[in-house]
Amino acid sequence: MTPFQGLLLDFLQEGIEIVSRPFEALANRLSVCESEVLTQTHYLKEEGIIRRFRGQINYRALGRVATLVTAQTPPDRLDETARAINDLPGVSHNYLRDHNYNLWFTLQDSSMERIDSILSDLSKRLGVEFRSLPAERVFKLDVRFQSRPDLPDSQPPVRVFSPAFAMELSEPQKMAIRFLQQEFPLVFRPFERAEGLEEQVCLEAARTLLEKGVLKRIAAVVNHYKLGYSANGMFCAAVPSDRIESVGRRLAAYRQISHCYQRRPFAGWPYNLFAMIHARNDAMLRMWTEDFSHTMKINDFVVLRTVREFKKEPVLINFVD
Repeated sequence: MTPFQGLLLDFLQEGIEIVSRPFEALANRLSVCESEVLTQTHYLKEEGIIRRFRGQINYRALGRVATLVTAQTPPDRLDETARAINDLPGVSHNYLRDHNYNLWFTLQDSSMERIDSILSDLSKRLGVEFRSLPAERVFKLDVRFQSRPDLPDSQPPVRVFSPAFAMELSEPQKMAIRFLQQEFPLVFRPFERAEGLEEQVCLEAARTLLEKGVLKRIAAVVNHYKLGYSANGMFCAAVPSDRIESVGRRLAAYRQISHCYQRRPFAGWPYNLFAMIHARNDAMLRMWTEDFSHTMKINDFVVLRTVREFKKEPVLINFVD
């Protein structure tokens, strides 16, 4: 990537403005023309550096829930089990990690009862026991990657998300969500492309969704492997309840961490604090793990390295009238 492409990618991950010509607004900030921003954005997407460009929807604001699920899967059943998991419409991520609990995926639906029922049915069908670790607190969910390795590491502000609540949506707002969760048009006036909505109505709906916390941002989601982040691990720690908030907030402040959750453990799995670490190589992954454990006096922890990605795509919200 050129220096300008790296700079552009950082801005695109932050999110575009909700205005009639958002790429013109971005071009003005970068002191280039609108066409150059669009040309380079198309290039980054064609090269696979941008994995997706879309509105990022806060499912909690729509009353939906999710959980992290794991299973001990025999090697000869791995592909079969992963395919069955991938077929579930509420699964967004599914990974193989280097642990006895080797399959890890996220499952989203309208209620925890629905999720429990889905997992029970899947377990009976496959003969595999699934363990659910629902989030009890979200300290951070901010998947953005520094694209320019020459810049020093910085720490973004900690974002603590509220519990699920169901916002009442107007029909234009539902239509705007349907539009925004698809691939965003990389054109001069993208909001004109919303099916069934006039441009100004779509803009107004999108601004309201952003203000109310339903829409996080309209932004690029990058392929971090293309940026050199080849070593990724899930840091799982057993933290006493009286320390978990302070440790969670401190972990969330590291830019190397994209996700940080307090989760409910289960018998045989004492770990209640989870953080996803992204590093450029194994040595840096070990360095950050040692830094976290030493600085925060965490003695009981494991790091589960990502071995294989079976699925990584957003769950689309469907509105049933």
